[in-house]
Amino acid sequence: MDVFEIEPNSKYLKLALKLGHHLIDHFWDSENNSFFMTSDDHEKLIIRPKSNYDLSLPSGNSVSSFVMLRLYHLSQEQSFLDISIKIMESQAQIAAENPFGFGYLLNTLSLYLEKPIEITVINSENSELCKSLFTNYLPNSFMVTIQNSDQLKNLSEYPFFTGKSFEDKTSVFICKDFTCSLALHTLDEVNSKL
Repeated sequence: MDVFEIEPNSKYLKLALKLGHHLIDHFWDSENNSFFMTSDDHEKLIIRPKSNYDLSLPSGNSVSSFVMLRLYHLSQEQSFLDISIKIMESQAQIAAENPFGFGYLLNTLSLYLEKPIEITVINSENSELCKSLFTNYLPNSFMVTIQNSDQLKNLSEYPFFTGKSFEDKTSVFICKDFTCSLALHTLDEVNSKL
């Protein structure tokens, strides 16, 4: 998904969605609402391990919850949101008791509750506007930059890109909770929506 945000080729988004479904189909533990670290077709182990605590590295379940939330916002496939919520709910009590062990999960929970800012930049011709967006720290946002009309056409099947058209000048759409602004063309307009 990071590659997709930088280079919005539909093949990267399709691959991310395919991997997301594979993760759910082969790693999900529906009894405990979390992911195993090995798949159901892995060689037989005494136990199937899980990664729940965010220590020096984020846990597998925290990262998976964040990934599922991102996939949901890009595709609006409800199954991704459901899984993300189930992970957050299953870890909520112990995260509240030990927040230092769940930093990444708590960031995901914050993103879910606050609703991410969804930014679509179409045609990066306006370098001042784009530089401002690309250099500002926007931690609760997803940003996709469309460079040409073919990219937008290939992504039009996904709700994140519905209703947006390619123009000769830079257009920025800022959405929150699936409600989008009109096309914004100046830095002042963009800053007023952020």
